[in-house]
Amino acid sequence: MQYTLIEKGEVQLEESSLFMEGAVLAANLTTKPLAPETWLEPLLGEGFKTIQPMVEEQIHKQHNYILRNEYSILALTEANSEQLADFAEGFMSVWPMIEEQWHDVALNDGLERMLQALLTTMMLAIDEEQTQQQMRDVGIETPPALVDFIEQFDLMINEVALGADELMVGKKSKSLNPFKGVGRNDPCPCESGKKFKQCCGK
Repeated sequence: MQYTLIEKGEVQLEESSLFMEGAVLAANLTTKPLAPETWLEPLLGEGFKTIQPMVEEQIHKQHNYILRNEYSILALTEANSEQLADFAEGFMSVWPMIEEQWHDVALNDGLERMLQALLTTMMLAIDEEQTQQQMRDVGIETPPALVDFIEQFDLMINEVALGADELMVGKKSKSLNPFKGVGRNDPCPCESGKKFKQCCGK
């Protein structure tokens, strides 16, 4: 099956398909359940409900591709710098809402480095010059360029997404499992208002 983006023609949407794809990736890096409207409304305003079903479908589809190691943003953008910037802007628009969850968990060194590399790549994709200047300002004499990271971009996305999954599963087993005792027809614990089987229980 060919991986597809949310098409602008299907819904009234000011943002590009790749911007939304980046936003969806940020949502897929949660370490605990998060209802999509939590970030969709601040991102898109009151009209978010028209696109929410498509976004939820995209979240699941993207996640499945990542789990199968078949997700490639470099293939989707053909490594075009403008398209990568669009994708990265979408990601960074939602990431601040997701980042809080990462502060609450202990990361191993490998995952922490991979997350830092991913965020650096996103920043370089949006504005390479400004990001490099910010690095110089904090004492990095020869800051990296986007070209130094780009070949590893898909790997970073994959590793961080799988790390987020492990953190979510680990938290469930170590603490109280938020899904324990939830029937398939019960309301989903992520408070989306949907039945569990139509949401996180898919």
